[in-house]
Amino acid sequence: MVLRANRLERITNLVLALLDTPRPLSLREIGDLVAGYPTEQGALRQAFERDKRTLRDSGIPVAVERIGGDDQVGYRILADDYYLPDLGLSGEEEQALAFAVAAVRIDGDLGRGVLGKLGAPAPADMPPVAILPSLPALGVLQHAVRARSVVEFEYRGRRRAVEPYGLLFRSGAWYLVGRDRTSGPDGGVRTFRVDRLDGGPTAGAPGGFVVPDGVDVAGELHLAPWRPAAPGLADDDPASCEVVVEVDVREARAALALAGPGALEARHDDGSVRLRFAVADEAAFVSWALGCADTLEVLEPARLRDAVVEALSAAAGR
Repeated sequence: MVLRANRLERITNLVLALLDTPRPLSLREIGDLVAGYPTEQGALRQAFERDKRTLRDSGIPVAVERIGGDDQVGYRILADDYYLPDLGLSGEEEQALAFAVAAVRIDGDLGRGVLGKLGAPAPADMPPVAILPSLPALGVLQHAVRARSVVEFEYRGRRRAVEPYGLLFRSGAWYLVGRDRTSGPDGGVRTFRVDRLDGGPTAGAPGGFVVPDGVDVAGELHLAPWRPAAPGLADDDPASCEVVVEVDVREARAALALAGPGALEARHDDGSVRLRFAVADEAAFVSWALGCADTLEVLEPARLRDAVVEALSAAAGR
């Protein structure tokens, strides 16, 4: 999401106006207070709804409340929803935070507003080391994580109801980690790649679940493109096949970490390993195998071995 400078300034002023008000503001009042909005009522509402959606997608909820008069509906940003609690950061920690925000930014740069929420100084202009992608679903998911709201969405052809424990960015993608209530009778902790959600997620009422004590979100994140043989490590999908691979010592540890300890079939004297695990997404597996280059050999099944060989041959031809 890339915003034009004049619209970004308008959205910034909108946030300030909706924060600095003791009561909800009508759409008419917003148009009078915030520079840049059109005067015609229909165009004003269209522009405001677009800006409100942008704020929501960036994790800034705009409260909608009933008011008296002709307008009937008013808007504001509640301080408890916007500001983060005082973290008691030292001066050095604030500087480190400012540097981190400057070095790693969310696409569209709205993520830098976290400094204002924390009261940390704005970083000096510097080229970012990395720009993380912004996705429309992130705002809803971030709010759901904070509010402990159950989220529902379509994923791999099934409707899911998930207790979101946290969001993480790994290997170029955003991942949601949480307990999938629709997975078995008791549910299970699963990893969902955010850009593969079908349609936008919807969040339920705040306080819909409690995060169990001792949950390590980073430890629960599993990026394997298959369903490992060990239970509870990734999405469960009915369609799967079992694969056997040989991985040399260069990638043995990483491959075993992805597949899980239950996948180890043999460990050889030279440090290589033989792994056996279930694959739920064959195309993703082939892509992963290609990324391993000459460190991995697919032994079974024959069709996946042939698929990897064919993809390697096509790459060599290019």
